[in-house]
Amino acid sequence: QTPRSYDPLVLHLEEAADGADALGVALGLKQNTAAAIRADLVALTGSPGSPGLKDRWNSAKTAKTAATAAAQQARTKGKAIASASVGVLKPRLGSQWNSNWQTAGFTSGSLAIPENPLTLLQQLRAYFTANPTHEKSDLGPGISATAAACEAAAQAISNATTSSNNSNTSAGIAKKNFDEGIEAGRARLSGLREELARLISDEDERWYSFGFERPADPETPEVPENLVVTAGANGLYFADWDDSRRAETYRVAVRNAAGDTVAERIVSESETTLSGLPSGTLTVTVTARNPSGGESQPGNAVVITVP
Repeated sequence: QTPRSYDPLVLHLEEAADGADALGVALGLKQNTAAAIRADLVALTGSPGSPGLKDRWNSAKTAKTAATAAAQQARTKGKAIASASVGVLKPRLGSQWNSNWQTAGFTSGSLAIPENPLTLLQQLRAYFTANPTHEKSDLGPGISATAAACEAAAQAISNATTSSNNSNTSAGIAKKNFDEGIEAGRARLSGLREELARLISDEDERWYSFGFERPADPETPEVPENLVVTAGANGLYFADWDDSRRAETYRVAVRNAAGDTVAERIVSESETTLSGLPSGTLTVTVTARNPSGGESQPGNAVVITVP
């Protein structure tokens, strides 16, 4: 099966490129040469000084997270300035909303501060500009009820929102490009498999040199081996095992002393984190699965004791 996720796909492309380096000329590979395979591989992984599609996607996600947080911080600061302005203006306009508050931008019949106070800050700026004697500075760290403070907070929200929107767009483009790189890598492996099928027999051992199973091999996945379960903090248990040939997914099962299944999950990688397990002596097993070959027998069982 052609891997669908990044890590196994990159590993298979590495094997395929190595196989093409060693055997491609002798076999007469034409379309899926070592150079062609490595071009798709480097597009995904990058090279020293040149980030790949995965690196760009990771960077875009990080930038998006930071920009989202910055936008939220700007809105929080703006709400604090708007709230401080309400406190300053209550002795002048009234302790509760009335028509006088409309001149300060509170036009909805309430003195509540909206989650995004951008337009309210702009209207408060206009009010304080028209009524400079109503301003009050130094109400707290970085907080003032002044036209300048309202303008700065509004501009900060506007700038941060623009940056956040741009980061969302960049992240979307980076994800699209990454997904296309994944599909290109998968298409390369599929093309290589088809080309090899015309050059060598189904029983030929050289299939393994390219990271493929032989077509003559059984379809049932290999039994997962070397399962290790490590206890972590806060009731977490980290399970890790060797990759199984022909496996697309794995079933991780946790059973109690009576043999009842108390936890089960299907994962695509050869590792997972277990949480929320009941107290007692439990047994963890892993089976390998694929759509055409079914499910393997479980590998070695690991017994854990949950406090």
